[in-house]
Amino acid sequence: MQHLLGHRTLAALCAVALPAVAAEPPTTDKVETVEVPATRTGAVDVQQVPAAITVIKPESLSKYGLGNLADIADLVPAMTVQQQGTGVNNITMRGLVVRGIVPSEVQDAALVAVYIDEMPVTLKSANPDLKVLDLERVEVLQGPQGTLFDAGSMAGTVRQITRKPEFNDLFGSVEAVGSHTSGFGAGNHNLRGTVNLPLRDDTLALRLTGYTGKDSGYIRNQLTGRTTNGVSTNQGRAALRLQATRDLLIDASVTASNIKGGINDAYADLPAYTTIALLPEVGNDKLQLYNVTVNYDLGRAKLVSSTSYLHRDTLYVTSAQYPATAFIFGGQAPLMQSAYTIANKLADFAQEFRLQSNGTGPLKWTAGAFFEKGSRDTLQDQPTTGFDARYGATRNFPGYDSRVNDLASTPDNYFTGRQYIDSRQVALFAEATYTLWDRLDLTAGLRLFRGTQDFDLAFSGLFGNLATATPAAPTGVPALASSSATARGANPRFAAAWRIDANHTLYASAGKGFRYGGNNQPVPFNFCGIHAPATFEPDTLWNFEVGSKNTLFDRRMTFNASAYRIDWDDVQVFNRLPCTYYFTQNAGKIRSLGLELETLWKITRRASVGVNAALNHAKATDTVQTGIAAQNIPAGARVPYAPKFAASATASYSIPLPNNDELGLSATYAHRGEAYTNFAREQGNYAQIPSSNTVNATLTWRRGAYEVGLFGTNLTNGARVSDVAPNTIAIQPGNTLYLVRPRTVGLRVAARF
Repeated sequence: MQHLLGHRTLAALCAVALPAVAAEPPTTDKVETVEVPATRTGAVDVQQVPAAITVIKPESLSKYGLGNLADIADLVPAMTVQQQGTGVNNITMRGLVVRGIVPSEVQDAALVAVYIDEMPVTLKSANPDLKVLDLERVEVLQGPQGTLFDAGSMAGTVRQITRKPEFNDLFGSVEAVGSHTSGFGAGNHNLRGTVNLPLRDDTLALRLTGYTGKDSGYIRNQLTGRTTNGVSTNQGRAALRLQATRDLLIDASVTASNIKGGINDAYADLPAYTTIALLPEVGNDKLQLYNVTVNYDLGRAKLVSSTSYLHRDTLYVTSAQYPATAFIFGGQAPLMQSAYTIANKLADFAQEFRLQSNGTGPLKWTAGAFFEKGSRDTLQDQPTTGFDARYGATRNFPGYDSRVNDLASTPDNYFTGRQYIDSRQVALFAEATYTLWDRLDLTAGLRLFRGTQDFDLAFSGLFGNLATATPAAPTGVPALASSSATARGANPRFAAAWRIDANHTLYASAGKGFRYGGNNQPVPFNFCGIHAPATFEPDTLWNFEVGSKNTLFDRRMTFNASAYRIDWDDVQVFNRLPCTYYFTQNAGKIRSLGLELETLWKITRRASVGVNAALNHAKATDTVQTGIAAQNIPAGARVPYAPKFAASATASYSIPLPNNDELGLSATYAHRGEAYTNFAREQGNYAQIPSSNTVNATLTWRRGAYEVGLFGTNLTNGARVSDVAPNTIAIQPGNTLYLVRPRTVGLRVAARF
């Protein structure tokens, strides 16, 4: 995890995300108008869009480097992010969640989609952390977006929109940041630069961006005295724009990222920010993104083609001395040096064709087709130093060899697993808006889709075999599974927006969300005593929402409010077993009720304040019978991982200085309520994720093209725990805590040319 995790609300220091976060020009006392392509048919004032959308402008984000998903979440109270390490995260929106991060779970489909421009990059529990995107804005669409976006948009969508090359101007910027993290932390530094190169007037331009940084660890290994979770990041992006003809515009981009880091885990019963790791812990992420987007103006309509390819390799290694010792050797000393290792190789190809209206009449529409093909190859190993000799001695199995007897990939390895997924989905979609009396917008949309998944699994080793090796039967029986599943569905959406006047809009909407089913990994009966289902089915939900968007006091204030009810059926419930295996089944219903408020007040042309708030109550509507009494979910049980209340408040003020210099002062406070790791205490694996209170502040001096900023983040250390893994092992020193970066103070220098 990078040092920006500790800066999660830095993005709000100079602006407020309600309804748009932007660096307000000091020469105006009006709230900036922000336009978004809400229905993908053209730019519309976000205050007139019949949906809850937060638009984050990057001018304030750039003071501290581009924000990651946790930074964005602090500006959108309806959105929550848990993070465990580099690229290991989980996004929750509007209380739609039943499980946390399970790095080995390949079937856990995302509920919130993440897009870069037209390119989907979503991966449940592992969305990429890219600081080199050179963003124009970030759009957070709350609620189901499954009409115009793919099936991963069941709870919402996060869109990161990049800046495009400009044809006739040579310009750029460079930024250097140095900071220091308190406690066990040390110095952090990063360098970021962007250059826009016009290659041919009005025809061809190139935009290059690079980022490099090193962030200190802040969690101390009690055994070595060294920190365990430092991060090194190197990223680059090249974007090319070609105006081939008057009507044909082509954008192509390549993004590459290489992040090497650790895991942000510590133990609750040790001193703060302290862990015990017998082996190094690793959280590495290599990624390449390629995209070509073609826009062709047909006159009365525009044809858009987006072709994307993603390749990604991730590695996740934790020091698993406690489960290795407890589950196999009864917790008896000595602790075993065991590396819980998960490696993913991912590839994804996506193609979308979209035809959208170009006119200014009462009817605006878009229609298109989407195809995606992806693969995920997940390898797991549990190499454990000295395992074979100790197991052979304690089990009276002379000469035991993990590879020979239990078919593990290497000796001294008690679990080997491979899961391979090949998936395909295709969809047809259309949405249209008709305006009556220049005031009433009526919208209807539909997405028809079909998805197929081929799944192959092979588990071996002592903990993977269906039957383990014994002296009498010296070769174990591996767990093998192969299956194919197909699902299809339809997502409708309806909305109505009544523009009372230019400054006030009322809206109501109803939309359906859908998530594909999948295949469970086999659960060895000899270890777990459970016959788990082989597959699970899709789940669906309906979101009903009403809202009001208001611009007040001659555009000096915005005040938006929305209320929603979400009914989620056939929920894919996650059952974690004491034997460490797990399975998913469709069981029960969840209802989520919520209220969201957004306001920004431009007090003067130099002063602004804002408040965001979200109240959510999501619970199981009936008792969920899982087939395992200890896993049953009581009626009325609150969903895990989702806080009931979250809010943020910001204030900024600029002071004019001689020679057109300017001094900017900003501060922000963000609160996120407590959450829990399971529905009910009786289910086990139940722990509290404590509430967080984050205070950030910045002082910035601007002179012409130069800018110098002094900043402090998490100043009171009120944000500490991002996620919790409850402890089920007696010899482990308490729950596993995943911690955010403590107080960090730094200096930033930037220049434009």
